[in-house]
Amino acid sequence: MEITKELIQNIGKIFENGLEDEYLSRSIGKIIEHEREKTFEESQMLRKDLSQFESQYNISSEVFFDKFEKGELGDKEDYFEWSAIFQMYKRAMERLKILGG
Repeated sequence: MEITKELIQNIGKIFENGLEDEYLSRSIGKIIEHEREKTFEESQMLRKDLSQFESQYNISSEVFFDKFEKGELGDKEDYFEWSAIFQMYKRAMERLKILGG
């Protein structure tokens, strides 16, 4: 992880100093596009799972998660799964936002 951060910082310095070339720019663009597509597909699958829980329990995931975090819903196994999926979905949406999708 630390090596990856350092590599990204070094690539950032290359761009900051105008030292990039077409190959580097195109390669990074392709990597970002791949990550965006992969994350979008993941978010769609997670959204489908969330919709099933929302229909089953007749409550939005946002409201559910708030109540679950406050301990207002109990320890039903479904709730732990729903909570995990919701957190994964929020993470995927944040990645999409950062990736420009």
